[in-house]
Amino acid sequence: MIEIRSNPLAGGAIVDGNTVSGIAVPYNSSSVLLRDRPRPYRERFAPGAFPEIGEHVALFIGHDHRSLPLARVGAGTLSFTESEEGLRFTATLPDSRSDVLEAISRGDIGGVSIGFNAEDDDWTHRRSNQPSDRVVKKASL
Repeated sequence: MIEIRSNPLAGGAIVDGNTVSGIAVPYNSSSVLLRDRPRPYRERFAPGAFPEIGEHVALFIGHDHRSLPLARVGAGTLSFTESEEGLRFTATLPDSRSDVLEAISRGDIGGVSIGFNAEDDDWTHRRSNQPSDRVVKKASL
């Protein structure tokens, strides 16, 4: 099951020409209260939670897989690196998508979201009136 999580671009996105970079997944940072399961919970990603990123991983506006991708790992236009803060991305957008670059630069697009499959996670459940905690230890984009 693909799960989708949205995050503000921690520290903002960096735009340099046609290249955009930022943190796609912050590590060790608790999410807002999530309610997509029977019990509400907070989630955080452990450092190194994404050990392999396939060449099929692509960047889309709004996860719309019917549209053209803005960048893709296999094309060399999207890459990910580990940092202390989280999983960083760098994407080189097509020259024709200056609208997206402008929207990011102006702050109109201030966040990024990922689609992932959790492969290993730990749950801590508390009393029924308190949210659970989930730590995603391994996932694929």
